[in-house]
Amino acid sequence: MRIRIIILCSVLLLGLPVIAAAQNDEPWPSLSYLRSDYRQVSVVAHVRVREAEIVHTVGGYEDWHLVGEVIEPFKGKFRKGQTIEFYHGAEKGFRKELFLGEKIVFLNRNYAEIAKRWVLAVLENSTLPYTEDRIQKLRKIKRSTKPGKTKRAK
Repeated sequence: MRIRIIILCSVLLLGLPVIAAAQNDEPWPSLSYLRSDYRQVSVVAHVRVREAEIVHTVGGYEDWHLVGEVIEPFKGKFRKGQTIEFYHGAEKGFRKELFLGEKIVFLNRNYAEIAKRWVLAVLENSTLPYTEDRIQKLRKIKRSTKPGKTKRAK
């Protein structure tokens, strides 16, 4: 009986790395994850954020106003080189440097009660650091959503 338990435990321990490796074939986030976020928003872009400042604090949260330059647009009416302004909510205590630099942002138009106007705001938990893998996946998503692109049966 003890030998069976030892053998079973050994098989499980040896098998776990194989299972973990099989689940990590595609770098995070997956294409389907990015596609889901892409569908939920009105603007997706690779941006270089150059300004970040806290504009409002409520309880344990801060609203950051970010300004940057569009490096590559994927969805929405922004063009390369255009200045983009948007807001990012975060828990208190984050350093300004976390918001600066190259980011991939997923933005929605939201009504800002404080500003009394419509603004762009990040989709929660969707802002990502730039990687070439993520950009390639977004280019693929953009190509697949272009109007007039239908697949013909061969």
